[in-house]
Amino acid sequence: MASELAMQLAAQAWCQDNTSNKEMDPDLAEAFAQILDGWLDIARYYESGMELYRGLLDKCAEHLGEEAYMADDGSRMDDPIRLKIPELVGKLVA
Repeated sequence: MASELAMQLAAQAWCQDNTSNKEMDPDLAEAFAQILDGWLDIARYYESGMELYRGLLDKCAEHLGEEAYMADDGSRMDDPIRLKIPELVGKLVA
């Protein structure tokens, strides 16, 4: 059985302008929802990995100091500017 979210997403296929005149096929909707569930699981897995590495970068930024939080215009951000981390690490090892 597919998740509720996947079933809702599958049902949206019959709500599009070019398909709203077609009768919904529950078996096809269920099959499509099961496929969507697989993709949703993959997306959750990658999001989890992304959060892990974002957290590691943020911990590195704490050690790099204020420069990791400073925007180009001189304003201080609440979160580190992750794009600056490789440059700042490069300065440290040079």
